[in-house]
Amino acid sequence: MSEIMHKASPEPQPEEQGQVPEEQRGAASFSEVAPTQVSSRTSIRSLIRPALTVTPDTRAKRVAEAFKQDPDLRIIPVLNEGGEPVGALYRNQFMAIFLSQFGHDLYGRKPVDRLMSAEPLVLEQNVTLQEASRIITDSPLERDEHDFIITDQGRYIGAGYLLDLLKKITELQITYARYANPLTMLPGNVPICETIDAYLEKGDPFTVCYFDLDNFKPFNDAYGYERGDQVIRKCAEVITQHVDPETDFVGHVGGDDFIVLCRQGQWQQRIQAVLDAFEQSASDFYSAEDRQRGGIESIDRRGQLRFFNIVSLSVGAVQPVVGSCRSHHDVSAMATHAKKMAKQIPGNSLFIDRRHMP
Repeated sequence: MSEIMHKASPEPQPEEQGQVPEEQRGAASFSEVAPTQVSSRTSIRSLIRPALTVTPDTRAKRVAEAFKQDPDLRIIPVLNEGGEPVGALYRNQFMAIFLSQFGHDLYGRKPVDRLMSAEPLVLEQNVTLQEASRIITDSPLERDEHDFIITDQGRYIGAGYLLDLLKKITELQITYARYANPLTMLPGNVPICETIDAYLEKGDPFTVCYFDLDNFKPFNDAYGYERGDQVIRKCAEVITQHVDPETDFVGHVGGDDFIVLCRQGQWQQRIQAVLDAFEQSASDFYSAEDRQRGGIESIDRRGQLRFFNIVSLSVGAVQPVVGSCRSHHDVSAMATHAKKMAKQIPGNSLFIDRRHMP
């Protein structure tokens, strides 16, 4: 990550597998980024609204009066004696029944457990905004049931409204757009760092795949920056097409560096698919003569004329061990080392740093 990771030579292997050696901490890290007000780490705890709660034996008439007195009240959680949610009453559903022709007479004196939804949406307070959005989107609940109950280790602490969640998600999208790379519109440094820290904080296992183009500078020198930008956009396109959009996070560090955070198995197959697809398309950016030669002649960093092969992708992969990595800085150090090792392998390559395997 040329812009957010400082270059560093390989560090000695840690004595304990999966640990970040003390001397390596901070040696190569993401750039410092200012935390955003709403980030990928923001949980639904930020949405908590105090709400009236009732017990299953509460009479329906009392609930109807509460809904009438407070037009903004959308959900009333139903709790057992231990403060655990056992159901929920939703304004539109409840009032539609209670205000029907015989609703008041039939249900006014009856306990609310006859009218409540017995399987409300219940989310723990540490669920992130994005996770909550996915859960709600995938749930089979009716639209009126998308307001939810928030718990702490199973005990009620408040209610969450879908409208509030959507507002926060919109803020998050605006934040991501503000920090997106202008060339590819992929999330940039701030979202990358915040996402890594969120995974570490939650203890989610994940694999960091750090992509870097080989022989890109001489290509830029020979063909110009416009053609170079085309290669970078193509790289972003290939990556996003072959990763899992539901579980993998793709970020553009800057220049020709990309990050993919994989949270599901078979990630190696997905990364290999990226390498295969890029290898098939890379030569398209060269002239027929250079394609036939397999590369170009250009001046290297020492001022010497030499031959450079067609651009390829090097990927360094590492699986941070939760507990040994304190922040994205530690993850950055490990990923930078893995990428350096990958770049020592000719052509499109994947290097897995197994020193840090859990």
